[in-house]
Amino acid sequence: MTVAVVPAAPAIPDALPAKIRSKARERALRLLYAFEVNRFLDDGHLIADDEDAIDSRIDEQARKFLAGFASNRVAIDGAIDKRLTNWTIHRLAVVDRNILRLGSFEILYDDTTPPKVAINEAIELAKRYGSDEKTGKLVNAVLDKLARDHRATEMAKR
Repeated sequence: MTVAVVPAAPAIPDALPAKIRSKARERALRLLYAFEVNRFLDDGHLIADDEDAIDSRIDEQARKFLAGFASNRVAIDGAIDKRLTNWTIHRLAVVDRNILRLGSFEILYDDTTPPKVAINEAIELAKRYGSDEKTGKLVNAVLDKLARDHRATEMAKR
């Protein structure tokens, strides 16, 4: 059995204000969606200037989220798939799948984000952009299982 070595994701600074990171997650969700629709290829047009990237910190953080996911896509998708019950990641709506990917990336590869924050931020994205009213519950259930499996000590703290 061959084990693939996955390169580490770029470091994500923890000094950014929460509002900046929230906006960056929203932008990263759009980038992840475009990345998937573009068959996981970045042809240089995915990260174009737009009205929401006024603050360069938002754009930089969103790029880090995208790069982190791109570097760890197979592992992240596998982790999500493993925690779905009677479902697979590829049967989910594209936007729902990418909300889960973003939250999973933060839980698995970003030690600067507490897992509960990653889960809550993903739930908020699901409420705003999810395919239906149940998306938030799905996101909560999957990311909670993931966080309990990978960051149990932090999840036990109240």
